[in-house]
Amino acid sequence: MMFKAFILIAILSTSSVLGSSDGDREKSYKQFINERNLPVPFKTKVTEPLKTGHTIHVVGTINEKPKRIDFNFHKGASDDADMPLHLSIRFDEGIFHSKIVYNIFENGNWSDTEQRIANPFKANSEFDLRVRITDGEFKMYANRKEIGVFKQRTSIDGIDHVSISGDLKSLKLFKYGGILFETPYTALANLTPGKRLDISAMPRGKRIDIDLLRKNGDTALQVSLRYGEGAIVRNSRVGEVWGEEERTGKFPLNKNELFDITIINESWSYQIFINGKRFGTYAHRGDFNDVKNLEITGDVDILTVTINDVTA
Repeated sequence: MMFKAFILIAILSTSSVLGSSDGDREKSYKQFINERNLPVPFKTKVTEPLKTGHTIHVVGTINEKPKRIDFNFHKGASDDADMPLHLSIRFDEGIFHSKIVYNIFENGNWSDTEQRIANPFKANSEFDLRVRITDGEFKMYANRKEIGVFKQRTSIDGIDHVSISGDLKSLKLFKYGGILFETPYTALANLTPGKRLDISAMPRGKRIDIDLLRKNGDTALQVSLRYGEGAIVRNSRVGEVWGEEERTGKFPLNKNELFDITIINESWSYQIFINGKRFGTYAHRGDFNDVKNLEITGDVDILTVTINDVTA
């Protein structure tokens, strides 16, 4: 099924893969939109109640000697509000018995049933947690790997607050958004200079193509993630004719791991970042203002797609 949508969350020459000499330019872009220093403990009211299709994403750094980190969905701001999701990320149950515990809090009481999965997070390391709300389930991702699925035990209607507390030395990101995407996926995408496209997705096959299309249907840029070949191929198309492929650069992706890809339109080129690291530069092969649509094809689960100003 093909459909069109525009999703916003608030949420010529050969390309080159950039080395350390380009570090100053890399620092000018945030890894994530709306990245900033957040307090811990952190609690916020979401502007749109959480619903099926949303992915909730938090990023921080774990303390050197952590005991627990709690992550919650709340129905209301009060301390005794119902929690359709409570995650207790536990480091204090032994080095070989560290667990993530799922439970709910409803009508003033904790459920008698706890569900446990292995805790992959490590002390003094990155904390990247994503919870995707699907039909009747919560899908859990830790540092880009899918770690488990929990059945929803109560209605998610009315979730309007999210909180995180515990042994984090820093918290730099909270965001949420998304829908239940279908592929092939097409969307309006007016990616003019000064704009950035961010896509988060889980590969399920050997190839994923991300195409930026011109008004007439030509391809301004295709970024082809080829897991079967171990290559990321960049190219452009005029009519039915493809240009010369650009394949430089190591393959930084892994099967069965989420990827975050950022494409920034500058007046002289596209800058491509993968999982927060600069991958390469693709010089424009035509009018850099003429990018009107986005198309994503392949065997892939898309979590979020956003277009924002680079200064956001």
